[in-house]
Amino acid sequence: MKLYKKRRIKFCETVKIDKWFVKVYTIFQFESFQSPGDYDLAISSLSRWLAMGNSFNSESSNIAFLILHEGKEGIFAIINWWVGENMLNTHIFFTEYERSDYRIISGDGLAPCIWELEVINHERLAWIEHVLKQAEQPDYTSYMKEVYNGEL
Repeated sequence: MKLYKKRRIKFCETVKIDKWFVKVYTIFQFESFQSPGDYDLAISSLSRWLAMGNSFNSESSNIAFLILHEGKEGIFAIINWWVGENMLNTHIFFTEYERSDYRIISGDGLAPCIWELEVINHERLAWIEHVLKQAEQPDYTSYMKEVYNGEL
């Protein structure tokens, strides 16, 4: 086991894909995210990933967030979107560095890691504040503007 080291978390952009709005975050160990090709590959995969359903098949507000995490093994891409008002649909994909494909690795119990959970917690709190506490008129615009940048 290696000693814990802080990693940087950065909000990068909001992407509009089809009818979806997706906040994009990166997590990295160095001065910046070192994998622009893998970043672009993940963005180009969003349409396919967002078309994936789940067994609950609940309605969505078409708002999602993507976490691209440079881990020691490669790039983890965690796509999350809100369903049924207060549940999070999550799929985890992985590609080794310098590969040209992401493969799904969730579905057997794998969950986001400690750094990814920080982004998820931020998004959870923003969803509660701007959407659930304002159920009569959810403020999706304010939710989309609420982003996280930090180190953990």
